[in-house]
Amino acid sequence: MKNILTFNLFLALIIIIISYISTPENQILLNHHYLIGYFFVLIFMTALWILSLLAKDASIVDIFWGPAFIVLAASLFNLMGVENNERSQWLLAFITIWGLRLAFHIGIRNVGHGEDFRYVQWRKEGGKNYWIISLFRVFILQGSLATLVGVSIYFGFLNTAHFGDLEKIVLCSFFIFGLLWESISDIQLIQFRKNPENKGKIIQSGLWKFSRHPNYFGDLMVWISIVLFSVSSKNFLFIAMSTISPLLMGLIFYKITGPIMDNALALSKHGYKEYMQNSNSLIPKLFRRKIK
Repeated sequence: MKNILTFNLFLALIIIIISYISTPENQILLNHHYLIGYFFVLIFMTALWILSLLAKDASIVDIFWGPAFIVLAASLFNLMGVENNERSQWLLAFITIWGLRLAFHIGIRNVGHGEDFRYVQWRKEGGKNYWIISLFRVFILQGSLATLVGVSIYFGFLNTAHFGDLEKIVLCSFFIFGLLWESISDIQLIQFRKNPENKGKIIQSGLWKFSRHPNYFGDLMVWISIVLFSVSSKNFLFIAMSTISPLLMGLIFYKITGPIMDNALALSKHGYKEYMQNSNSLIPKLFRRKIK
């Protein structure tokens, strides 16, 4: 519990520092829009925590990972007074579309299947105190991570440069490519699992022949499109801080999400360890040998 609290405080400190160095000279609290947006995300996550206690299922947080970004984006959109800015309208639309699609997909996949195995294990480890541990280990932690990953939204809203047609084309290209790659790979996995003949088999068709987790690659492309909203500002701070989004998203995948999924699949699917050796985890590998 001590380590969890320390890490949460560390994340909160980073958010406070980012808010401080990016806020105008008048350092009153109301001007710290990013920090206030974080506060709204924490309120949202705390409400989810209460719901999880009633449902006895902490894994509902997965469904609301995407909507947490919508809460952050909508909060910043109103706090920063950028409602009439075309760039900001596009940015909010991108986040909303991505977040709702992700929530719908995970909701359809998870509802009715009980608590995810990761949270079941954490519940066992937490024992009778898990109810309070889950607030910080699951909900506050994910709220803090969502706010940090979403820092590019904040700096995109700060960009007041002209929003030209070429920039719109580039942004749409990255976003649509990423969203389609992510969506198609999710649909392909659902269809693969529906076929009883594929039980115990490894999906290596469609977009899944290029990497083990193509849906996460699409997700990464979406966040690169969000970073690009700040590039035309020509402000080094805006651009550098915005790159935190895809870098942190990639770090979470390579250090947490990816290994958890790969280890679970290696235990449940024959040949998965060999498949791991012959395939890329995230970045598409165009040519590789298919594992039987």
